Amino acid sequence: MGDRDGDLLLSRAVTFSAPTRADLAGGTLDIWPVGLLVERASTVNVAIDLRAKATARFAPAWRVVNPQRGVDLEADEPKALFHHAFTALGGRLAAFFAPDRPVEVRFETTAPPGSGLGGSSALGMAIAGALNRLCGAGWSVPELVQIVMDTEVRILRTATGAQDQLAAGLGGTHAHHWESPAPRSERLPWEDGGSDPLATRLVLAYTGEAHSSAEPNRKVLDRILAGEPEAVRGTEAIARAAIEMRRALLAGDWDRAARALDAEWAGRRALSEAVTTPALDRFEAALREAGAVAVKACGAGAGGTLLAMTRPGGREAVIAAAERAGGEALDTRSDPDGLRPETDEVPG
Repeated sequence: MGDRDGDLLLSRAVTFSAPTRADLAGGTLDIWPVGLLVERASTVNVAIDLRAKATARFAPAWRVVNPQRGVDLEADEPKALFHHAFTALGGRLAAFFAPDRPVEVRFETTAPPGSGLGGSSALGMAIAGALNRLCGAGWSVPELVQIVMDTEVRILRTATGAQDQLAAGLGGTHAHHWESPAPRSERLPWEDGGSDPLATRLVLAYTGEAHSSAEPNRKVLDRILAGEPEAVRGTEAIARAAIEMRRALLAGDWDRAARALDAEWAGRRALSEAVTTPALDRFEAALREAGAVAVKACGAGAGGTLLAMTRPGGREAVIAAAERAGGEALDTRSDPDGLRPETDEVPG
């Protein structure tokens, strides 16, 4: 390759973005092998427009930059980036794609940290998408989902699920069916009388209590695999709630969806005491007192974001209650787009 081509490669920047998600029912079933332990395991979620964005370019040295966290680390090899909390994902994905020259990865997110909205997985998908294009690797979206999952396992040293990466890759509203030998994603209808339910019936309320999914998931998985009766019953209740949520969305029946949402949260709380906290319980109570007809935590719980369902016309009261309780109603809408390129340029 000539010098001119090398200069062009060094100037090329590839940017991809991916949505986060709100899970409606069936969380935890996406963590292998939990979905194999119940009948008809599925997870229902909707992609939302709090997107993660990543830019990759060839560079003189390996580098990961996150301006939001004030992180800017440079190294002679990707492995040197593995052990910093905010560079491990970029460093490990750069190592996986194994370009023949160093790369710089720069990223940002719009979801609050520790929100339980799958932000880290959306970020992983955006980074993988950018590196995939930059390096000409040619991996498909399902393959990128597996690559990001495997990378997260290596970082967290615990089992992780697939629903976050699938939502980030596909966008839209889906029931992800955890079938052997490979999951199947079914797109579901989502509109509420022609409008986005996130504008008419649903409130995503960030509690301000950041969470990490690794520890709650670890405790829940231990209880399920040990066959503890309450955890087994909770898992079965979550699976039934996901089946009901899918049926409710297919029928456009929001009363049925509200019942499924509450049933899911009741089943989730049975999995482990680590799923909720006193602060989360108080926040939930405030939303219900303001008129929420159903409430559940997003993701693994133990902080993060609550998803509340209201009657038509009831959103504003629930939003005000979230703010009085010290939280924040997130300004977001559903997102039909999954992983997508934002720029792919060689400056002139």
